Amino acid sequence: MTRRSERAPAAHSQAVGSSVRTGAIMRGLRDMSPRPGAWIVCAALATGCCATQPIGGEPPSGGGPPIHGDDREPRPTLPGVQPEFVVIDLEEVGMRLWPEPGPTAYVAPDERQTAAVTTLVRGMLADPPAPRDELAAAASAAGFVLEGWSVDGRRYLAAVEQETRRGGGGAYVVRFDPPAPTAPPVPPTILQAPHGFFDLGTERIALEILLSEPDWPRALFVNTVHRYLGADGVRRRQQASPADPCHSAQHLLAVATAAALDAHPNAEIIQLHGFGDNDDTVMGPQPAAIVSAGLAEAPTPRSRVLAARLREALGVEVALFPVDTDRLGATTNVQGRVVHARGGAEFIHIEMSGSLRQWLRNDAAARARLATALRRDPPGSP
Repeated sequence: MTRRSERAPAAHSQAVGSSVRTGAIMRGLRDMSPRPGAWIVCAALATGCCATQPIGGEPPSGGGPPIHGDDREPRPTLPGVQPEFVVIDLEEVGMRLWPEPGPTAYVAPDERQTAAVTTLVRGMLADPPAPRDELAAAASAAGFVLEGWSVDGRRYLAAVEQETRRGGGGAYVVRFDPPAPTAPPVPPTILQAPHGFFDLGTERIALEILLSEPDWPRALFVNTVHRYLGADGVRRRQQASPADPCHSAQHLLAVATAAALDAHPNAEIIQLHGFGDNDDTVMGPQPAAIVSAGLAEAPTPRSRVLAARLREALGVEVALFPVDTDRLGATTNVQGRVVHARGGAEFIHIEMSGSLRQWLRNDAAARARLATALRRDPPGSP
């Protein structure tokens, strides 16, 4: 959750000892890690947070992470059996994932869109991916466009909503070049930032990790509209908001997660979330992060390992749910419930304070340590 206190500017935020100082609201996409200007290109080519969280103030109008305006040229259909890959940079990727203006209202998917997204995500995550024509047809039926990106020499398939059909259905980016095989193989990771526009900065941290790491994670799923935006264009807090991917099984990001597990039944779903820096009036001082497997009864071996790794990698206080805390445990998270119902896969939900998110957004070395801590070891590793 993101509280109003995060919105006031502050001069500095850094980790000290085992805690992270209270930070200010994270700057927009254009403010962090500036890189050379974006290539203007043509190409064609988706709770952890408890339902009781307060809305932490309204984001900027338009509802999304601050990004540059859309001054790009039209994207023609890609020829050939496999997609062409256009060279773009971080800034352009952000513009394509969260274009301006964003959706003015959430549009729930119909059965045809749901089936098409299932086919699309399964095909994108297949090894090798399905032929371009099949993926493009599924994307079109779902109201999406299939794109091929080359960022720093690494290739990605991306499914983003059609310009005329933006309804908050999410965006989905998959590595086109699979990692080198290992023996035994390491199950893929689907990194998710399902509460961008609300858990501010999580979407940017996840995107930076995807584009900075050479072969991990396998995919990134993000939301594209505020979790409380209604079909009438009004934001209202509700326990099971249709626009909230973590609380609506009908949301296309939830559908895409199930499809990813169809393609890789042993995958790991890692979600990044956020909460405010203010101390809880009942519980007192809060940790910098909370790690949960989404189970009320006990942590999983994987969530125990991850909590310990994050403590060591970031030097901050990390609570393990439900051992160290009974809050923000993701026990009602749709993706977590799907993972646990199916068996064989892993679900990890990570809540981060506002100041920790700000630090990670502004410190590439810290993000790299976070990514290393999140990586799953090969089976049989000590």
